[in-house]
Amino acid sequence: MQQVETISFDSLVTPALSKGASVRNDFPGFREDYLALHCLIRKYKPQSFFEIGTSSGRGTKVICKAMSRRRFWPDTRERVYSLDVPPGTDSSILYPDGEDGHPARTGSKNPYPYTQVFGDSMTLDVSPYLPIDGWFIDGKHDYEHARSETLTALSTEPSIIIWHDMQIDGVLRGVSEAMLSAPDYRNRRIDGTRIGYAVLSRLD
Repeated sequence: MQQVETISFDSLVTPALSKGASVRNDFPGFREDYLALHCLIRKYKPQSFFEIGTSSGRGTKVICKAMSRRRFWPDTRERVYSLDVPPGTDSSILYPDGEDGHPARTGSKNPYPYTQVFGDSMTLDVSPYLPIDGWFIDGKHDYEHARSETLTALSTEPSIIIWHDMQIDGVLRGVSEAMLSAPDYRNRRIDGTRIGYAVLSRLD
């Protein structure tokens, strides 16, 4: 990334923007990470959203709540897409070093409507899902995936891209290299979280 600005958690996660958020307390630091995700979606208002890394669906639930235009039940089936590996994929192949696991049923912790996509993020054809206005990249946390997934996101010319686990060196390097080709975006980290994001300069 050309320049990365660090902003404070409190400057983003305000009472107004965080209202109605689905709060995560299932892992240390997730409360702050996913409140930041919710508030970024609320602030920049992407019209459609693509997540890489459905897993149990807890993050997808946060996205659906943030993307909803209705108060009580999200109207998000045609506006939120989430990619995961095909059912039955051996998690020991995905995570040979045992660094992560995978749920028995993809998306089972998200009660809200969305469109589930199965496939490989490295070869993903996004054309059936266009336009895509926002991205949350939280797949396999290494250089190759972070770089490739970021380039895929950039190919859709979104208003915002959000990354999780930016404290991991491989993720940071992959994202940084990919974003060198995107001078029209402002790149930021949120202090006290593992969240990074890039937003089109004209929207700020």
